[in-house]
Order: sequence, then C-alpha cells, then structure tokens
Amino acid sequence: MNGQGKTQTGKPVFSRFRELSREQLNVELQVHTNWTDGQATTLEIVQAAHERGLAALAFTEHVREETSWFPDFKVEVLSAARRFEDLRVYVGCETKAMDDNGRLDVSQSVLDLCDIVLGVVHRLPDGQGGYLDFKQLSFDETAEIEFRLSMGMIATAPIDVLGHPGGMSLRRHGRFPERYFRALMTATLERGIAIEINSSYLVDMPAFLTLCEEINPFVSIGSDAHKLSELGRCRDQLLDLGVGRS
Repeated sequence: MNGQGKTQTGKPVFSRFRELSREQLNVELQVHTNWTDGQATTLEIVQAAHERGLAALAFTEHVREETSWFPDFKVEVLSAARRFEDLRVYVGCETKAMDDNGRLDVSQSVLDLCDIVLGVVHRLPDGQGGYLDFKQLSFDETAEIEFRLSMGMIATAPIDVLGHPGGMSLRRHGRFPERYFRALMTATLERGIAIEINSSYLVDMPAFLTLCEEINPFVSIGSDAHKLSELGRCRDQLLDLGVGRS
C-alpha cells in the first residue's frame, strides 16, 4: 500500500454485471461540473438528473494532490442535493495514476471527503517526474503502459472504481487489447472493486459487455458527463443494448 486510505461511509454499492436490474442501471456515476472542466453547476446537474429520473448521481470531480477547494465543493454539492430527497447523491473524485505501484495524484484530505473514488489513467508517467509524449508511443507501447498503471491501482490504490479502462489507448488508437480488458476485469473482481462501463470512452461497448457477461465483474455505470445533455447517456445505451432485462 502507498499509505493512502479513505473513510468507508456513504459509499455506493456496486453489483456484479449479471445481477444488474433496470433499477440498478438507473444511475450516473461519473459527472464533472464547472468546478473543473464541466459546463454546468452542481445545482443544474442535480436538477437535470432529477428530471431524467435518475435514482443516483455521483459527482466525480478531477483533483490533483494540491487541490484545496474540495471541502467547499462538497458543501455546495450537499446543499444542492438537499432539494431533491428522492435522488441519492455521492461526492467523489477522479484521480489519475502516478506510477505502476498505485500511487494516486490526490491528497489524503480529499480522499477522506469522498464517497466514491475513481482511479484512472490520464497521462503516462516517465518515472522521472514528467510524462511521456503520446505522439512518440506506438499503440502497443501505449496499451502496455496503460495496462501496468491500471493494474497497479487495482492492486493497491484506495479506489472504488477503475474508471474508463483502456481509455487512453481507445482515444488515441481506437482499440485496447481484449486480453488486457479481460485481465483488468478479473483483477478488479478479485479485489472487490468495480470496473467502469463508460459510454464516452468505449469504442465497442457490445464487445466489452460480452466480456462482462463472461467474467461477471462488479461494474460502475458512468457517462463521463461534462454537459447536461450527457447525463444518463451510459444508462440509456445499456438499456438500448438489452442490459438489465433478465
């Protein structure tokens, strides 16, 4: 472990893929606000989630180790949530991997305020305090480094969800090896954390869902919503694909 840990209160409960019902699909567990790179306020997002009939909503704001505004952000989210008692609202963060050992770019004080923590790969550390240039890396190199960073978080980091798995390779190369997806799902299942079904990053969602059906991991459902129009998008895609009907 790297010494980072977090409180265990108020966390979402994640289901295994084959056990998902329509009710359990009715959530949005990755949302960003205008506190960082999102376009809407916390209140606008809560109102829109309520109007779209979502049962649960997680604010998963981008943070860095030096982030100081998170306590004020949490106060604002909780204030907005009090107006909609039929909507479960979680305060969380999205934080990136800093090395292969699961170190995260987040402070302990932020972790302690979170109901849900998404661990993601956003950049590829060079091991010397900087980052590798995606343009200088092949597909195989990008995917292999992303896989190692992801496995490090799954093994030791204080995360609840592996967010947008394979996302950097998918965004830059349109693919991520199936054997890596398979290994990530298996590892998250063994540790008892969720892997995200992310409608923003997945290029071939049906293929990803086929692996979910086979391995049956715990799953989190997130649209990576940065605009009001994106709220609930992952839920809607999964319903269109027939998930949750059995």
